[in-house]
Amino acid sequence: MPTAIPTMTPSPLPADLIITIGGTTDQTIQPLLGVNIGPAPAGEDPNNADLANAYRQIGVTLIRTHDFYGPLDMSVMYPGRTRDPAKSQSYDFRASDAMWRAIVEGGFEPYFRLGDSWNNAKPPADARERANWVRAAVEVIRHYRQGQWDGFTTPFRYVEIWNEPDNQQFWPKPRTAREYFQLYVETARALKQAFPDLLVGGPGITQMGFRTPQGQEWLRSFLTYVKQNRAPLDFFSWHLYSNDPSDCVNAASSYRRELDALGFGATAMHVTEWNTDIRQAGDRSPEAIALRTGGKGAAILTAAWIAMQQNGVAVSTFYRGPDPAMDAPTFYGMFYANGKPKRIALAFSLWTQVAAHPQQLEVSSAPQAALWMLAGRSESGETVLLIANPEDTPLRYSITGTEGRRLALSQVNDASDQVQSLTVDGPVIEIGGETVQMVTIPT
Repeated sequence: MPTAIPTMTPSPLPADLIITIGGTTDQTIQPLLGVNIGPAPAGEDPNNADLANAYRQIGVTLIRTHDFYGPLDMSVMYPGRTRDPAKSQSYDFRASDAMWRAIVEGGFEPYFRLGDSWNNAKPPADARERANWVRAAVEVIRHYRQGQWDGFTTPFRYVEIWNEPDNQQFWPKPRTAREYFQLYVETARALKQAFPDLLVGGPGITQMGFRTPQGQEWLRSFLTYVKQNRAPLDFFSWHLYSNDPSDCVNAASSYRRELDALGFGATAMHVTEWNTDIRQAGDRSPEAIALRTGGKGAAILTAAWIAMQQNGVAVSTFYRGPDPAMDAPTFYGMFYANGKPKRIALAFSLWTQVAAHPQQLEVSSAPQAALWMLAGRSESGETVLLIANPEDTPLRYSITGTEGRRLALSQVNDASDQVQSLTVDGPVIEIGGETVQMVTIPT
């Protein structure tokens, strides 16, 4: 017999706010369901989990090929920058092919980061190396897209050129910003010539690109150089680590404004790394645990996901899928190293369900409250409402037009390490602090 779904106890108190779901908007809910690395086990422990099934269960669609710490890094695939890039013996694809095979055989689309992981960053040292690197980039993509040198014929769409070149960890001195601009322009042109249907972009800029005057100047210089040299920029990618979902709104608005001002109105925005911010690696304070494993982090990140949906982000790859070790529970992963989902992974599974209701609807509350809300409708007419409450104060709400109707509610918070499935019979619903809820309203 099927397990009975418990009913949420109706609140005897009046609602703090009334939520109204209105008509359709001109926006579509995007499947912002990507992650960085995986599904193959990460880290050095042979007991670390393969996440292919776990990724499929929560709805991951896209995997960015960044920070495998060796595989799929240009410094590993094309290790000798003076070697002839036209010859197969100049390359070593062994470790990279294994990771690629895990992605495509798992049923996921690769998002190709063309560059190096944080531990392997090795930009071209001079013009000769840069020319070879650009030619090698074309051959690497040919290996994974057209089967060259016993490669793959994977129809992936995106190639991102480098990662955080405004960060000295990835673009160390004495390399200059202009040298990255040159690498981007030459590589983007070469890729478009070889693969006209490929979507090419970058640079995976850090959050300093909207937060500081120096970062803003770097951004404008990059965009100006790309425009002056008539290079393709199909998408502009940026990163954000923050505990304030409003930063996502501000970043998207800032970058869109800069792109439009320089004539890149058709350039899409991709957020290729994002997570909460715990400031210090290895921090195991209660706050860090809450942000990286608990309901607090899940609520903040769900609010950021909603902000991306409402501010023109076309593609997202969360950083990241797995932790590298069980003794690193506050690492960036959605999953512990043994494959157990953190609450952010549970919230991700709700995002997948919301994305299956792509017609975005107007939604508002009276009075306004510190909730982040997104409503969508499926082709069958079913409506879902996603709500994130990143604050620690519970709120009671009613949804107009649902009086007397039984609603389904899915919930993620610290009360359980699984998604809680409930039915709602009463007119008033309570959302706890640091909680994510998805309310399903049948046709």
